[in-house]
Amino acid sequence: MKTPRIYMCEDSLEGILSAVHAAYMSRYGHEYQSIEAGDYVEPSLFAEMIRVETDMDKAARVADAVIHKISGYAWHMVKYGAMSCHMDKADTIYRFLVRGFRIGRRVTEQFTDPAVNRLYKLDREVSREKDHFYGFVRFEELSNGILFAKIAPKHHQLPLAADHFADRYPMENWMIYDERRHEVCVHEVGKGWWIAKDVTPALRAISDVSDSQKQFEQWWRSFYETIGIKERENPRCRMNMMPKMYWSNLPEMMGK
Repeated sequence: MKTPRIYMCEDSLEGILSAVHAAYMSRYGHEYQSIEAGDYVEPSLFAEMIRVETDMDKAARVADAVIHKISGYAWHMVKYGAMSCHMDKADTIYRFLVRGFRIGRRVTEQFTDPAVNRLYKLDREVSREKDHFYGFVRFEELSNGILFAKIAPKHHQLPLAADHFADRYPMENWMIYDERRHEVCVHEVGKGWWIAKDVTPALRAISDVSDSQKQFEQWWRSFYETIGIKERENPRCRMNMMPKMYWSNLPEMMGK
């Protein structure tokens, strides 16, 4: 009986794929290995803990193998599953790929397999929040002309939001800050976007909005209050359509 191995990696798509690469290349046996992402992994007396550094080249090779040896849809599931906030995502992706590399594109239809079924649910959760979430991003124009927005999604939506808003506002300099994960996405006109981690923007800088922004927010709040029909207010319905977790970054909901 072999000693179980736990591969510990960075909580990111690239980190998880790097760990998948390490697990495969070890030839140790998939049944004796598992992958955990993030800083919450607790040491085990009965397992060998292996720290895996994120390697972009190795992650890219795994991604390419998923697309060409399994399918583009399988890659979509892996990518979105890696954005999930759930702690079992890394090992779920590993189990999914073990089966996928064995049977090919049919793996995405094997819902009786626990790993396939679980990854499908993670993918759906992230996708649903993404579709809901884009409508609740509020950019503010800072005095230096940069558009700035704060978000606090349940799942790691920043990379997906970056692609969306880079396409929507290609001629604007903007920043989106994830308050939960302390990450900021920076987009510069003509230079694309990138994400910086372990960042906490200076409160003074991000609260220094332009005069036109202050006027616009005042108008927006007035408009929001004016179109509301007091007799038809339905707080429960509003929270279903506009989850309370997003309210802190919505100007129209300040003080609600």
